[in-house]
Amino acid sequence: MGDIFKDFLESCTTLWRNFNNCRSHFPSMTPDLIGKKEILAAPFYISQGFNVKFIFDQGFSKADMNSINQIAHWLNQNFIIRLYAILNCFHLISDNIDIDFSAAGAVELNIVRRLRNCFSHSSGRFDSQNQYHVDTMKMIHEKLNIEIDSLADWPLSINTILKPLMDGCVKYASSKMSIKT
Repeated sequence: MGDIFKDFLESCTTLWRNFNNCRSHFPSMTPDLIGKKEILAAPFYISQGFNVKFIFDQGFSKADMNSINQIAHWLNQNFIIRLYAILNCFHLISDNIDIDFSAAGAVELNIVRRLRNCFSHSSGRFDSQNQYHVDTMKMIHEKLNIEIDSLADWPLSINTILKPLMDGCVKYASSKMSIKT
């Protein structure tokens, strides 16, 4: 692989590190944490060097949980938008570049493109009346085996959605950049 692919990988690695740093400060919080005065970062973040401790003088509340989870979801959406920007910067995708569906990772790239369009050109919320949204959700289900029937919003978990999408985009970039270099 050439230097351009190394630069692409470096950009993705930086994105992933910065994203996880942000998410360690705004992790997904669950109702079982309500009432706790001290919450440690999840082992996932600690293993990456992001050892964060949350202190709540009055105890962790449902309002705290909702606020932090809303920010966490927004950060996950931002990850998709920034991943798309990297792909665009390296001329792997744009409004004028067609996806090569014969290449490994093409479906993941397409999902990133579609999610980016949903997040950048609307409220960012899933709209079950919007066929583009419905089709994108079906692609997520088919490619990533995510149950979608009861979902009211985009599934954007790190381990089952974001990481596999990024990994697929890296495979796509690898195949396309090996042809170009």
